Amino acid sequence: MGRWVEFEANDFLGRLSAETLGLLTPYLIDVSLHRGAQVAEPGEELVCVWFPTSSVLSVVTTMESGHDVEACTIGRESGWGLLNALGSSTSTDRVVAQIAGHAIKMSAARLRAAAALSVNLTDLIIRHAQANTAQVQQTAACNALHSVDERLCRWLLMTQDRVGGDQIQLTQEFLGLMLGVQRTTVSRVASGLQDAGLVRYSRGQIQILDRRGLEDHTCECYESVRQKYDELLSVHPKQKG
Repeated sequence: MGRWVEFEANDFLGRLSAETLGLLTPYLIDVSLHRGAQVAEPGEELVCVWFPTSSVLSVVTTMESGHDVEACTIGRESGWGLLNALGSSTSTDRVVAQIAGHAIKMSAARLRAAAALSVNLTDLIIRHAQANTAQVQQTAACNALHSVDERLCRWLLMTQDRVGGDQIQLTQEFLGLMLGVQRTTVSRVASGLQDAGLVRYSRGQIQILDRRGLEDHTCECYESVRQKYDELLSVHPKQKG
């Protein structure tokens, strides 16, 4: 594997009982993802399920024009490909690593086989899938109704939650892709946040200086998504036995 796999670094794996985790452990592989690494493409057979630990994955929708817009961000709080492991093995998403780092992957077929032996594992898969779907729905509404300034603040807060630090390595080009806007728009909005003392931006790296200020500038969607995750997952304690 190259290094010790830290199961607790991913919330999905960390919630499993020792018995259930034992069904998965022989098949969990730690991998390193560089920024922009492609995890899946639409129409491809889903071979692996991914559990980010320090990396962050972006699920994007690609239009006929070739433009990509982010639909969902997945980090250490969840996993990607979970529902596919129970249903169709064909991916409907384009998934890339928006933040470089580590992730744990395993065979989708192995996860399906383990879920067939554990009702608790199946329940947790469904709950995480519901939480991620809730984020997709809220993001669609946010992209349609809220300003780029509010959306960028939401995105920075969500990403900080997933990387666990104040430093986020991102280029303006990638931010534009995530938000579905031109690089010039990203530059204008980021400069405004910097002038307000909320962030510092230089050479593809954003440092969050005032999280409370970002929370005040963002829309309702950040808190709404966070609450939905809490409702679906925080009330689902680590399995026992």
